[in-house]
Amino acid sequence: MFREFADSSDLASKLSHDDVDWQYNRMVLIGEMEWVKGMIHRLHVVGVAEVSTWSRIMPTGKPGEVISTLLRSKQLR
Repeated sequence: MFREFADSSDLASKLSHDDVDWQYNRMVLIGEMEWVKGMIHRLHVVGVAEVSTWSRIMPTGKPGEVISTLLRSKQLR
């Protein structure tokens, strides 16, 4: 299920899997919808990432569980 999710995200679909592996760091949030949304907003407030840089929140296939990812260029340290 995660591979389908990663393949469908906007940035990941523009990059080969090799590019993602070595040019980008990934942050993954998996949990209940409200927790994932809340964590994305908290990470925005502390300056980690803009809310809009996260992928769409999508179901994982487990009841009540969703996933969202952030790809961050290693050059943006």
